[in-house]
Amino acid sequence: METVNHDAMRAANMRSIFNCIRAHGPVTKRQIQDLTLLSWGSVSNLCGILLERGVITEQKAQSAGPGRTPSGFDINVEDNLIIGIDVNLIGMTGVVIDLRSRVVTRTRQPIVSHRSGEVLAQMKALICQLLAQVPAGSVRGIAVAFPGQVDAARGISIWTHQFGTFSSVNIRQYLQDAFGMEVILEHDPDCMAYSEHLLGAAQDIDNFIFVRLSLGISMGMMAQGEIYRGKRGVTGELGHMTLVPQGKKCLCGNRGCLETLSSSRAILEQCHLALQQGRAKGLVRRLRGHYETLTLEEAASAAQEGDRDVRRIFSRAAGYAGLAIANAANLIDPGAVVLGGELAEYGDLYVEPLQRSLARRAFGGALPLRIAQVGSDAAALGAASLFIERVFMRLSEGA
Repeated sequence: METVNHDAMRAANMRSIFNCIRAHGPVTKRQIQDLTLLSWGSVSNLCGILLERGVITEQKAQSAGPGRTPSGFDINVEDNLIIGIDVNLIGMTGVVIDLRSRVVTRTRQPIVSHRSGEVLAQMKALICQLLAQVPAGSVRGIAVAFPGQVDAARGISIWTHQFGTFSSVNIRQYLQDAFGMEVILEHDPDCMAYSEHLLGAAQDIDNFIFVRLSLGISMGMMAQGEIYRGKRGVTGELGHMTLVPQGKKCLCGNRGCLETLSSSRAILEQCHLALQQGRAKGLVRRLRGHYETLTLEEAASAAQEGDRDVRRIFSRAAGYAGLAIANAANLIDPGAVVLGGELAEYGDLYVEPLQRSLARRAFGGALPLRIAQVGSDAAALGAASLFIERVFMRLSEGA
């Protein structure tokens, strides 16, 4: 037990020193000690390990007078780059970040297929493209944000209804074999939650839920500043909370899931139904008979220009989302709810009715609601930043 406690303490101290240097560098050992409240011996020892492993650099401060000038330590941003990949129904986003989670380069492309072999091949090609844009040997690892049921510990996509042929696919092993470097796999809403905690709308809170509202609906949870993962990789499947037991069949096989009621896909399906029934006159005028070209943007524009039928579709969808989020919030009592995804961009059409629905049903008074700030890189950026956390836990264990 003493060994376990010692290892855990060493890991926590390593993380504390690394985060101190990342936030304040260049800093001296004395400044690190003052900021972290660690002993001089721990600071000296762990700084030495980070320096030896190339995680930090040492630089002499300019002397302001007689006497010894203390060394300053800073993050080695040039030689420690991480690739983050976000895979979703629409496309793939790839970023390269440094150890301060700053994006060095990015690329984005539509997804070419939902079949496992083609998805893996496109992912590999995207990573090759990113590697070609940075100095050889500077990338330390790869992190992938993926939808559905994910076994993060083993790096396996267990199953996702959005990609029909993905069943027990070992993404980590595939990419490790292809590139010869460490790979991690994470659930995409967890990555988005982490990026908002690190850089966006939730920097000041340690307990919150993040809800991604798009073609699918999913949720990530942060508890005490850490991602809550659960046991089987199915944490946060808010989109598959049953709200209408005899409702429409969902892609997951169940009926009446939130995704069938509140996702952008559900909104577009309801708009198509309204068009077929001769309603949504404003949308009819916009599309001029080309109903197959309907997009969420077109539907939103019609609603904002006065189409009451389309506005009701958005409002009803948002109401169900608010109900589901209230159910989740009443169970776990988060400090705030952060909304991301394309539907979070429609304030008066979607966010406001969602907030009203949430306020009616959440126990304990008003629950703070925030809009995500990181943007379209959030999942890829969060995945890569989570890689940084895993790397330094391992560094401390090997020290």
